[in-house]
Amino acid sequence: MKSLTDSASNSVFVGFKRNTSPYLFDMPKIERIKKRHLLKKREQREEIDRIESDLGSSIGLDSKAKLEGGILDDGSRILLLNNEILFFEHEGRNFPTLRAILDGIIEIPTVTVDMGAVKFVVNGADIMRPGITKVDDSVSANGIVAIVDERHGKPLAVGVSKLAASELRAATSGKVVKSIHHINDDLWDFSKS
Repeated sequence: MKSLTDSASNSVFVGFKRNTSPYLFDMPKIERIKKRHLLKKREQREEIDRIESDLGSSIGLDSKAKLEGGILDDGSRILLLNNEILFFEHEGRNFPTLRAILDGIIEIPTVTVDMGAVKFVVNGADIMRPGITKVDDSVSANGIVAIVDERHGKPLAVGVSKLAASELRAATSGKVVKSIHHINDDLWDFSKS
């Protein structure tokens, strides 16, 4: 796994956070968006169709919405609306951001975690089976899921489930969901600025 290092602080940039030990995945800093442009209606429809096909869920956008496309330093694509990143590409797959889920633009299967797991999830930890209290029936192996807390039902992270719903319920231990994007990472913070 290659990483970017900041010689001044000797930290390694991995995922959407700076950390002194690599634990997630390589991704350039979000503030470096290049080739950002307004999509034509045809391009916008093609992007939406591609994402809906990848996620198996429909996108609820106003027909007058003006999406922007952008490319990150690693060549992955993003889609923005009103200066908020709604979808991003990671390892050839399209993921919704937490902002897109919170705004009701898209719904994806959820995995609910107990309140004891929340502090770990919001810091980017993968989801361990003992912390899970509920699993949507539509969760599939290698499927994209939202991780929500049991008290408020609010999304905390977006990840990839390693198991289908029935296997996940039957499991008793181990990492079962790989976290890709979470609250307070650079992707989340981009929309706040």
